[in-house]
Formats: sequence, structure tokens, C-alpha cells
Amino acid sequence: MSLIGQMRNRIGLQSLSTSMDAGGGQTASFSTSNTVWAKAENLSGSESVFGDQIRGTNSYRFTIRYISSLTKKHRISYDSKTFDITDIKDLVEGRKKFQEILATEGVAT
Repeated sequence: MSLIGQMRNRIGLQSLSTSMDAGGGQTASFSTSNTVWAKAENLSGSESVFGDQIRGTNSYRFTIRYISSLTKKHRISYDSKTFDITDIKDLVEGRKKFQEILATEGVAT
């Protein structure tokens, strides 16, 4: 079965940019650089105590068409949530190239 038919979710690939503020310091912010179709899969979820608070994390796998500029410095926006990219793996199905992205939701950025 082709991966193309399974890519039913829209995700935003966000990149970090910095700008100078009025005080001469730098302000960092994420902006969406690409919006692509993806196959999104929830792999696991967990809860832990961090600083006297319960923190939930979810691990996802996103499969997209190959984008050469994608790095771990990007993050993903999906379903009003943000995900930090932990791993990017290149996949080849026939002559078509894809990328499998492992990402974690619920981690402070």
C-alpha cells in the first residue's frame, strides 16, 4: 500500500528565528515554514512528576514526503499542539522518498 494514501493530516513545520528587540536583546520565536500532508501516529503516552506537577508526554510518528531542509531544530504543529523532533529517518518506497519523524509532545521548549 502506498504511503501517499495514508497521509491525511496537515502538519506545520516550524523553524526558529531570532530578532532584535528594542532593548538590544534577542527574541526567539517559531514561525511556520512549511505546511505538508502527513501520516500521524500516536505511539505512546506517559505521565511523570516534574517540580511537584504532573507532566504528560506523548510520542508521535509523522511520515511526510522528503524535505531536504528539515532538521531536528524544527518543530511540528499538529492539532493545536507542538512537538519537538527527536529523530528523522529517510525512507524509500520505490522511487518516492519519504521521511519518518519521531516527535514528543509535552516537553518544554
